[in-house]
Amino acid sequence: MSKLILVSGSTSDLAQNTILKLNKSKVRFVLLYRNKSKLKNLLNELVDPILIKINDKNTSTYSNLEKTLLAKNLQINSFLYFDGIHSFEPLRNISDSNLNESFNVNVFNFVRIMKLITKNNLSKSLYSSVVVSSVASLKGNKGVSVYGASKSSLNQFVRSFALELSPRNIRVNSIILGHINTGMGKKTTQFLNKDQMKNLENQHPLGFGHPNDLYNAISFLIDKNKSKWITGTNLVVDGGYLI
Repeated sequence: MSKLILVSGSTSDLAQNTILKLNKSKVRFVLLYRNKSKLKNLLNELVDPILIKINDKNTSTYSNLEKTLLAKNLQINSFLYFDGIHSFEPLRNISDSNLNESFNVNVFNFVRIMKLITKNNLSKSLYSSVVVSSVASLKGNKGVSVYGASKSSLNQFVRSFALELSPRNIRVNSIILGHINTGMGKKTTQFLNKDQMKNLENQHPLGFGHPNDLYNAISFLIDKNKSKWITGTNLVVDGGYLI
């Protein structure tokens, strides 16, 4: 019987790399998406994925996830949360809309989904949830206060949910990710010049990461046997950035 993995933020480059790697084993996916056109190449590689469109401005769309799972009598085994908005805003430019958007996508949607999939009638087979967080959650830096604060909040939800769900053997962990020059990480070049990017790379003793570094951590944390005694952990995968 194949595992069923729910992926939020499935259109991101890092998510799609992970999905394709996991697809080599017996896995079926439920993909939450905002822009279906970004899934075009991925869908060509998957067998019978379940697609559910999400609208951040209408949180009731998350009820479609519950309706679909119940209608198809599906039970999620693992949940991966890749969603994230990264903005570079100095203090003088921080606005309410910036705060609301960042926390809604980076934090609140995770809570909404966790609340839904841990209902008794949907969580009988759920054993692992993994969130992609950031080194910005543990280390301050100029212009990333909103992003860092949102990811730090995410880490705390992970720890609290891990305790709350442990009696049901549902593990919850996050990955504190360093810079990977792909997807959202690649957009950093829009804000930093070549010298600044080189300085950022030098802050990672092992250099910038590769998408497979994230995949390896995720595959470990959702493995029912290899990581069965790990929960509430903020696993650092950062090439030494936080040393």
